[in-house]
Amino acid sequence: MPKIGLLGILYLFLVPFIVFSGQPPFLLFLSLLLGYLLYCLFQKPSLSQFLIFLAIVVLALIILRPHLGLDMGLLNAINSQRGEHPDFQNSIISRLVHNKSELAHSFISNFNKLLSPVAIFASGFWHWLDPYYPLGYLFPWDIYFIYRYFRNTHQGKTNSNLAFFVPALSILLLVTGLIYVDQAIVFSFAILFFLALLSVIGYSTTSKKNQLGFLVANIVYLLYQLNITAYFKL
Repeated sequence: MPKIGLLGILYLFLVPFIVFSGQPPFLLFLSLLLGYLLYCLFQKPSLSQFLIFLAIVVLALIILRPHLGLDMGLLNAINSQRGEHPDFQNSIISRLVHNKSELAHSFISNFNKLLSPVAIFASGFWHWLDPYYPLGYLFPWDIYFIYRYFRNTHQGKTNSNLAFFVPALSILLLVTGLIYVDQAIVFSFAILFFLALLSVIGYSTTSKKNQLGFLVANIVYLLYQLNITAYFKL
């Protein structure tokens, strides 16, 4: 990883989705580790990194024992009007095929709450606090810093090394869309941490004066958001 300096590290620790994660520490650690490995696969991919990535995804799935992200009330109403697959209760493949239209709704709902541009930069789904909490998972100006990363750092790099990155990202997106939103956060936060790493590298390409200014702005912004939220009145 390019040098990000002390200010960059402080900036990364203030990223909203880390501050307000609400996850158990170990699951948050898995999210950050997956995000870091995704970044490594984006920069200098290797088979060993990809295998470690897969192992951690499997470990997270074993710990979470995830459920499909289906609205059970809606699903029960639909199932009462049509015959279920004979092996519906015992086969996850049968449930996937049988409920393909409902799973499409799950994908749309999960991505709208966890990975839409609005959720990432403006108003994340802070369901442990308030689903209408007016703060994105990243800071709004992280859009600019991600742009700076691709303009100043990623230029000149070929796309021939994406053979491991694309499957890894696809796995995270697939799992995020398929499973219950509270469990999907583990995998969506990995993608957010990948974006946060790109952002902090872009942030580190600015002058020290700008870095300090944005760091102060982050602190003020977070304190303001805490103050206007009933859960954290200052």
